[in-house]
Amino acid sequence: MKFRYSRNFFPPAPAAPVTLSVPAKGLQIGPLPAFLDTGADGTLVALRYLLEIEAPATEEMFLRSQWGERRSVVLYLVDVQLGDWTLSQIEVAGDDLSDEIVVGRDVLNQLRVLLNGPEESVEVLA
Repeated sequence: MKFRYSRNFFPPAPAAPVTLSVPAKGLQIGPLPAFLDTGADGTLVALRYLLEIEAPATEEMFLRSQWGERRSVVLYLVDVQLGDWTLSQIEVAGDDLSDEIVVGRDVLNQLRVLLNGPEESVEVLA
């Protein structure tokens, strides 16, 4: 499945719609725009989305940003659908400071992703 880069970033960045769900509760949200970030270790999701689908919290931990700052976050368990592919039981960090979704390598490393910068497209091949 092929998606256009987002022009909400400069330079344009790989993005794709994602749907988050908690199958046991029959709740889901999406599709929502997500930034695909090969430099991010894990996936960050705006906390309000996780609360809306009543995602179960798993643990509290600390994350460190690329600038070295450290902050406490809660991890939540969700299924992540990106294109035609659904990845089950992914632990994502709830982000109470942003409305964005950043899909990191914890998800991307389970898929084949082709970034075509000159064409400004991303293809999820899995």
